Amino acid sequence: MTSRKLKNGVMGFLVAASAVLLIAVLVVIVWHIFILGVKYLNWDFFTKTPTPMGESGGGVFNAIVGTFLITLMAAAIGTPFGMFAGIYVAEHRGQRFAGVVRLCADALQGVPSIVIGIFGYTFLVVRFRSYSALSASVALAFMFVPTTTRVTEEVLNLVPSGLKEAAYALGARRSSVVWNVSIKTAAAGITSGLLTSMARIAGETAPLLFTAFGSRYVEWNMLRPMSALPLQIFVNASSPYPALQQQAWSAAFVLVLLILLLQYGAKHLIARVLRVKA
Repeated sequence: MTSRKLKNGVMGFLVAASAVLLIAVLVVIVWHIFILGVKYLNWDFFTKTPTPMGESGGGVFNAIVGTFLITLMAAAIGTPFGMFAGIYVAEHRGQRFAGVVRLCADALQGVPSIVIGIFGYTFLVVRFRSYSALSASVALAFMFVPTTTRVTEEVLNLVPSGLKEAAYALGARRSSVVWNVSIKTAAAGITSGLLTSMARIAGETAPLLFTAFGSRYVEWNMLRPMSALPLQIFVNASSPYPALQQQAWSAAFVLVLLILLLQYGAKHLIARVLRVKA
């Protein structure tokens, strides 16, 4: 009995310590970025473009605009492919080809982002002889699709089979059951997964280095080089000028805040829907 209590106590301590360590690491990282970045935040930082090298002042408005445009375009490209693949795998589970699709999604999730960047450079930048925000979005879409596929599959597998069986009993076709029962029931979970996938790709740097290239100006044309927050952080942090290094910390704080807001929005959306259903 004493041995069992000791094992339970040790296991409980390890679990609690691991949870506290996880929270502590996140808090330390966010707090460190906050301390170094928040004191340099001002109106010019959010509304102006970068100044020439060596000059103080300026901001990252171009990078903020680029982050939103590139991320939204990547999500627009990747959402249909990821959702349809997830629906196929969920509706044909047990079949060999569905297993192949699942395996490919898992493998693609594990591909390093720098490899995706090199792929985008080789097949998009070199072929069209130009860096562009669209090439960056396509490269990020390759990272967006597998996550969306797996999330869609997992959420659809949670839909009660009784709902679908009732629809089939009423004479509904399979396509109608998928769209009007499964998708509607799992809509909140799928949307949450999309927000989580967007949060992931919004912070990627390597694909942007090989495809978007960056720009000191505010660009709205997706066929031209464009800056983004991760890219601007890399450029400023690599600069020998203290003013640009300080801006890198501020941009890092804004990027972390954006990602945390997307993550919070995903969790809040699910919680709200569950409360409504309850």
